[in-house]
Amino acid sequence: MKTISFIILFWLGSVQVFTQEIKVSVVNDTTELQEYSNGEKLKVNYKLNNKTITLKEKDKLLNDDPGIQQEFNIRSLNNEIIGEVNFIADHVVIESKKEIKPGIISENKLDISENLNGRSFPAFEWKDLNNNRIALQQLKGKTVVLNFWHTSCVPCIAEMPLLNKLVQKYSNENVVFISATPNTETELKEFLKKKKFEYTQVPGVDTKTIFSPFPGWPIHIVLNRDGVIQFFALGKQNNIEEKLSESLDKSLKAGE
Repeated sequence: MKTISFIILFWLGSVQVFTQEIKVSVVNDTTELQEYSNGEKLKVNYKLNNKTITLKEKDKLLNDDPGIQQEFNIRSLNNEIIGEVNFIADHVVIESKKEIKPGIISENKLDISENLNGRSFPAFEWKDLNNNRIALQQLKGKTVVLNFWHTSCVPCIAEMPLLNKLVQKYSNENVVFISATPNTETELKEFLKKKKFEYTQVPGVDTKTIFSPFPGWPIHIVLNRDGVIQFFALGKQNNIEEKLSESLDKSLKAGE
């Protein structure tokens, strides 16, 4: 208990002293990483009346009411020190959003330490952004291109124009392009207002339920007509569109 108290006091002191020299970066939709001039770092979450809110909601709160009352607390979570800013405003309510639930997928996770080529992809049942059901079983007989990404993933966004050209190139072929992200329906729609991505979009997919361990984004997979992996790529890839195209041509030729 003494150790925790010391850490709390130390961080509170750090925040007060170094607020003039701070670098802030985004960790995820609800968390910022604050880096101080003395080299210390602190992850910070935001709440409204003790209910967790996103960074976008936080920015809107501060924009609408710069003087809104705030409470700052430090707590220990999973052996990590986390900062919390709680906004107190009885007159402000964050609307409850109806989001698509995470997709159903089997417990047969893919071990990324293995060669995944030739492995069957785990069965899934998702809903796309238009609320259409997408199930692996229904896609048998088609070549399927899967892309796993996140709206804050810079390499994912950078390669989208190349992926869009790929969709156009195979528009008359028996190929389905599906993009899955853990982002919510609302977040995905907001992103797509600014950036074009022509894959069929599926929100609310927790990639960690598919891969073990989770390797990060982007992830590209090509499944043949039987749902078997014939191409797998992790992270930023040079000439990714050419690699995907080569795999697609191979699958289409095998199905003739």
